[in-house]
Amino acid sequence: MDTLLTTAGSVSPLSQLLLFVYKLLGAQFGIDPSLLLTAVGLVWAVSKLSNQVYLYLDSVIERYIMCSMHIDEDDHYYDYVMKFLAKHPSIKRSRQLTAQTVYRSAWDDDDDEEDEDDSRALFLTNGGDDENSNNRYLNFSNQAATSAPRYIPAMGRTSFWHNGTYFRVTRLKEAFANSSGWGPMKDVESVYITCYGRSISPLKTLLADAKALYWKDLAQKTTIYRPRSKEQRRDYNMWQQVARRPVRPIRTVVLDNKEKHDVLADINEYLHPATPRWYASRGIPLRRGYLFHGPPGTGKTSFSFALAGVFGIDIYVISLQDISITEEDLAVLFTNLPRRCVILLEDIDSAGLRREGGDADKDDKDKKKEKEKDNDNEKETETETENENDKDNGKGKEKSKSKKKTSKSRDDSKDDDSSSSDSDSDSSSSEDDSKSKKKRRRGGRNETSRKRGSKKGISLSGLLNAIDGVASHEGRVLIMTTNKPESLDEALVRPGRVDVQVGFCHASTFQVEELFLRMYERPPRVVKTKDGSPVAADARQSDMLLEQANLAYEVDVKENEMRKIAVQFAKCIPEGKFSPAEVQGFLLKRKKSPRKALEEVDAWVEASLKQKDSRSKVVTVQ
Repeated sequence: MDTLLTTAGSVSPLSQLLLFVYKLLGAQFGIDPSLLLTAVGLVWAVSKLSNQVYLYLDSVIERYIMCSMHIDEDDHYYDYVMKFLAKHPSIKRSRQLTAQTVYRSAWDDDDDEEDEDDSRALFLTNGGDDENSNNRYLNFSNQAATSAPRYIPAMGRTSFWHNGTYFRVTRLKEAFANSSGWGPMKDVESVYITCYGRSISPLKTLLADAKALYWKDLAQKTTIYRPRSKEQRRDYNMWQQVARRPVRPIRTVVLDNKEKHDVLADINEYLHPATPRWYASRGIPLRRGYLFHGPPGTGKTSFSFALAGVFGIDIYVISLQDISITEEDLAVLFTNLPRRCVILLEDIDSAGLRREGGDADKDDKDKKKEKEKDNDNEKETETETENENDKDNGKGKEKSKSKKKTSKSRDDSKDDDSSSSDSDSDSSSSEDDSKSKKKRRRGGRNETSRKRGSKKGISLSGLLNAIDGVASHEGRVLIMTTNKPESLDEALVRPGRVDVQVGFCHASTFQVEELFLRMYERPPRVVKTKDGSPVAADARQSDMLLEQANLAYEVDVKENEMRKIAVQFAKCIPEGKFSPAEVQGFLLKRKKSPRKALEEVDAWVEASLKQKDSRSKVVTVQ
């Protein structure tokens, strides 16, 4: 053995190092290196074998003794579970976590601790204006530094206890090829939740608790969905959540009370659980369509959101002007709608939906024929006047001879000389021909571009098939808004597609008074406890800062005086001249002073009427 090591040591420096260690262990410590190497190899083999045995036993236990639940990333339950785990106390104490930046809108609710951190981060500044040091402005620069991230389980396996049951959560991220067959690979995340036992009931209970916690914060909010981008529609759900807004009270919608409650009663009857059976027994499709028409700013879209909030359903918005949405995409979007929802098609008059051969095309053809007749009449009158002038001047024969000469020269292609008048007429005719050719070419290009654009967009037939075709979805509330109802095609607004039409107009005197009272009413200040019950709100630091910054919206006017001011204010607004949005915009600039609004309303009305008469877009008085 020593001879072998001595020979190997002369080959490489590494062998010499091993020879030195071998001699050191044998001479100094009296340990046989061969036995040591054998022990190390045995330990390595045992560790590998035990690892394989553990994995095998774990797979057997997971397959036969445990229950599992798989959730994909693009499913709604993925958001439910992630939010549930982020708020679970056991997960917060875990040693392996993933930190996420939380992007919140103005209406998102979060933990009380985060709200307190945000209120502590607020402070007041004078905006660098040392001369007017009494002015105070809110500063939010510290909120980004003090806002805490959201902690969720890290990639891999995490365990926790819930309601006396031991759960294991495994987060995996796998790469898949694009469904279109080209493009880069995409990472898809999935979650596996397992628990011990032969019953899957604990997992179902866990998902129910996660869903209840998720929707607890959304009980008083309306969720808005829009179609995903063109690249994501094939690989994900067709709809994506874009916003959540507080439920708008129906009393805040400026509309006739009778018409408002008629629409509410109609939708309430349509959404009743017994309605589908009634429709099916009579062979009637379960559909309901509404058309909201009126000038801009009269509350058509606001009424749609208020209706969704009253019945606690989500709203799905589709823009028919989006060229990335094809007719096939529109049909799939309607198919993927939930059982009860509001689908909103805004400004359908601006989408340019027309039938081929419809009334609009007939009108265009009639206009073209009239123009052609006018052009023919003008040509006849011009030729008659030219002939009369030729007879009076005695030059008709010369012109006829010159015309014959020019025709011969064209046929023979030899005589290039002609009279100056003929050359002028030929040049003018050639210019007219070239202009007409250019116009034809331009017209052809415009027609082809329109045809190409129509292929990309949505046609009227495609929209009608999506609304009430053979494979169309039933059970949803369809709302269409338009500023010009007369420009819509008759096939789009016929009964069966549009069952109820609601007209919106400029604000009346009663509506202006109602809008004024709503603007200056005192809402109750309440907060919610952990169990969701409302209690009276205490003075928080953020409220104190608002008062110091002169931003508190409390109005020191009694109720009787407020009603008198509202009546006087409504009399100053001409009926049917201003939209509710215009009146609301005027009041928002004076939301803390109703008396100031009454004093300045006459000047605002006078300036606004002058602006409308002059059709100017520059506002002089706000």
